[in-house]
Amino acid sequence: MLVHDVESVLILLLAAALLVRLADFGKIPAPIVLVVGGLGIALIPGLPEIELDPDVVFLVFLPPLVYAAGWRTSPLELRALMRPLALLSVGLVFVTAAAVALVAHALVPELGWAEAAVLGAILAPTDAVSSTSIFRRLGAPERVRLLVEGESMINDGTALVLYRIAIGVATGTAFSFGGAVLEFIGISAGGIAVGLAVGAFSNLVVRRQTDGGLSIFLSVLTAYGAYVGAEQLHVSGVLAAVVAGVYGGYQSPRSLDADIRLSAVAFWGVLVFGLEITLFVLLGLQLPGVVDALNQSPAGVGDLLLPVAAIAAVSISVRLAFVFAMGSDAGETAGQRFAVGWSGMRGAVSLAAALAVPLSVGARPQIIFLTFALILVTLVGQGLSLPFIVRALKLEEPRRWSEEEAVARMEAAQSALDRLDQIEAEERASESQLKRLRDLYRGRFRMCQMVLGGEDPETAAREQRIADYGELRRELIGIEREELLNLRSAGRLRNTTMRQIERDLDLEEARIRS
Repeated sequence: MLVHDVESVLILLLAAALLVRLADFGKIPAPIVLVVGGLGIALIPGLPEIELDPDVVFLVFLPPLVYAAGWRTSPLELRALMRPLALLSVGLVFVTAAAVALVAHALVPELGWAEAAVLGAILAPTDAVSSTSIFRRLGAPERVRLLVEGESMINDGTALVLYRIAIGVATGTAFSFGGAVLEFIGISAGGIAVGLAVGAFSNLVVRRQTDGGLSIFLSVLTAYGAYVGAEQLHVSGVLAAVVAGVYGGYQSPRSLDADIRLSAVAFWGVLVFGLEITLFVLLGLQLPGVVDALNQSPAGVGDLLLPVAAIAAVSISVRLAFVFAMGSDAGETAGQRFAVGWSGMRGAVSLAAALAVPLSVGARPQIIFLTFALILVTLVGQGLSLPFIVRALKLEEPRRWSEEEAVARMEAAQSALDRLDQIEAEERASESQLKRLRDLYRGRFRMCQMVLGGEDPETAAREQRIADYGELRRELIGIEREELLNLRSAGRLRNTTMRQIERDLDLEEARIRS
């Protein structure tokens, strides 16, 4: 790539960042604005033509994206939702991939069965960025959000294993059903095993680090190391990165201190943001060449509009039918099930998979164009309508402390009060310090009681002040954190709730250190 090409890409990334700011201003999920903006950027004359190595697309973009998704997810919550997540992340992926492949093969002459299977695998996984941002802003039921988030993380691995098999067939590998099933099982199990091994080793190394920058850098190496190690063993690198992320996220309360954890969360947020907007920009740069290639073929872009509409219709209808067939597993009410079914937007993973299709696959332009078109249809159509659907179905639930959260905060405060008694017996603090600390934790305890009695948490919180008492405060925060870990291990505290409380404790500790 020439220097002026790099400069052009940097300018495009700046444009993408401005589009995200525009999305925030309009309260629209960023991927929707990015995909529309990417389409507009592609139409600007004079943009450089950048050739992307398909292998580089997977290596650079996917490991950190799926690792970050895994890091935010609790294995305990995944286990609690194992049945519905298995149906959505495995069963629905197979059904969607098959339905898309059938329609694509029937309507696009350039797509043989192998190429149609590649397209089906690309379009099978969903992207949770848009839907979960809407759910969090509106306060949709937690089960709905957990299902959509968990599904989008696991189905990436499932779909990309299918993708890998389909790419092999499309590039000349002989296909047999029995062999494909065994290959799927072996690739998946091997990826999970490699992810656990790399995640456990990384956790041992990170525990021994005190340098925040090095610890965060090691987490990045963990994502890439899990992916590359698994690919070298010819198993699923995507599943390895996901599992390594789940393991690292679950162990982070013990392996990272407060400062490093806060910095890591901020760093990974920026990294994922940058990778996602870069993917959309790169796709925009590819589109002119793809459109030119399509127009030079017997079937131009206009001939693909009907297949786009048909593929969009079948993918949306198949998902809705599958989710409603799951019954209560997909939601307690018909409204919740519809919200889960309508959250099947496609996004960054499908983009990366489409761009990574080998250049030797003759139908690559058609696959990229159809992928971009379906992302556009689902993100804009379903993404923009989802907030109205959530409100119309009366699923909106503005966030309040749940009883679980109030009890967890109260028990953490009680653990700190118990430790203060030990500190007093050890004569490690003055009476005035002990009094101020006891007042703080007793006030926090009363605030939780007020919330359990029906008070608004924000009103109750106004009565409390966070004080700075140096080392003793950090020790007590550590005691609170240990109690939260005990509650989580006992299955009495959900991971999302724990993260909310942990963030408050981390911020307190960070303020004490500053």
